[in-house]
Formats: sequence, structure tokens, C-alpha cells
Amino acid sequence: MTCGRWSARSGIVRQSRVIETEPWGVANQPRFLNQVVEAEWNGRPHQLLLLAKEVEREGGRKPSRRWGPRAIDVDILLFGEDRVKLHDLVIPHPRIAERPFVIESLSELGVRRVGRW
Repeated sequence: MTCGRWSARSGIVRQSRVIETEPWGVANQPRFLNQVVEAEWNGRPHQLLLLAKEVEREGGRKPSRRWGPRAIDVDILLFGEDRVKLHDLVIPHPRIAERPFVIESLSELGVRRVGRW
């Protein structure tokens, strides 16, 4: 993790290896580097979303078109066993099953699900 605020506010438990993939959503852009991180969090899911957005800003993310090139993108995939459905946050992440690198990375960390995410 390159962003100090992330590790200062949440305890990183485990990290998958970094997987390089073809861009998703918009093809004409650089390849993506993807990693799944498991972290301890003692707040609510929406507080974690706010931290994720702050980490993105600190990492150099600028507003751009949807699925366009970006310096960093932090997604909340899971929040324990909780399910969340807010206007700006859905957990489990609705596109987990569409991204093989996510399934592979979760499996690497020992996270397995039966049925729908």
C-alpha cells in the first residue's frame, strides 16, 4: 500500500499478489494493476467508502469518464458478511463475478463463497 492514510486508519491483514490485466470498461488505455487487500476496520461501511475516496485523491485520482484511465481506484468488495445497499455504496460489490482477477485474488486470500456474491 502506498497511501499512508490507508494503513494508518485500517490494519492490513493480508494482500494478494498484484495481477496485471487488460483494461475493463474502456479498452484504449494502459493495462491495470490489481490487488485485493484484506483489512481490519472498526467503523461503518460508509465511513470506509469515505476513506477509500480520500486515499484515491491522495493517490492522484482526478475526475474522469467512467471506466477511463485513472491513477488509482479503490473498491470495497466485501464487508465481512454484511450486505449494504445505499445510493453510493453496494456491498458485496455488484461486479465481483464479472472480474476473474477479483475471484482469483479473493481465492488466493482464502475467501470462498458459495452461491451469489
